Amino acid sequence: MVPIRDRDPSNADLQRFTSVTLSKVGDVQVAQGDLAGALKSYSDSLAIIEHLAASDRGNAGWQRDLSVSYEKVGNVQVAQGNLAGALKSYSDSLAIRERLATSDPGNAGWQRDLSVSNDNVGDVQVAQGDLAGALKSYSDSLVIRDRLAKSDPGNAGWQRDLTVSYAKLAKVHRQSGDKPKARGFLRQGQEIMARLTKLTPDNAVWKKDLARFDGQIKELGP
Repeated sequence: MVPIRDRDPSNADLQRFTSVTLSKVGDVQVAQGDLAGALKSYSDSLAIIEHLAASDRGNAGWQRDLSVSYEKVGNVQVAQGNLAGALKSYSDSLAIRERLATSDPGNAGWQRDLSVSNDNVGDVQVAQGDLAGALKSYSDSLVIRDRLAKSDPGNAGWQRDLTVSYAKLAKVHRQSGDKPKARGFLRQGQEIMARLTKLTPDNAVWKKDLARFDGQIKELGP
């Protein structure tokens, strides 16, 4: 049987459909714990979308698809312990998202994508012991999230994103031995989560987030 992607290599819609399908297969394999299989599926998906994105660099949708493919490969590499490979994949995704965000500063979705990529890179840098690099990555993410949160104070998702940045920066400063800075970021996150929890008392996830901030501040001591 001829694979779908090989039936009509000139049909971009068919090629993208195949790429998306392979990506979904990879998602299921990740859920099943089959990391090797997921990496193969994601890599096959990536190869297709790389070709499409290279054929039309002005197609923002394909460029974003490519950034997502790199991200998914990176996620599996992290799970496999391949930090060097993950850093490369996440950095490739970051570079694309930087270009998209720069091309359309008013696109909030692309701005948020960029903040996520900065976090991904920062997480790997923390795992590698590169705290200075992680601080830069997390700080870049914070700048974006702070801007988004201020642009729409009623967007609870963006407010919570901002607390994630505060938590990550607090972790780096804590590991670096700077407890005052860590405490400052934790308190900023705590303040936002307390406000969100007050607005939606039944949100269990937000309650857990608030409890986490409370606990970490307590652990730091006076």
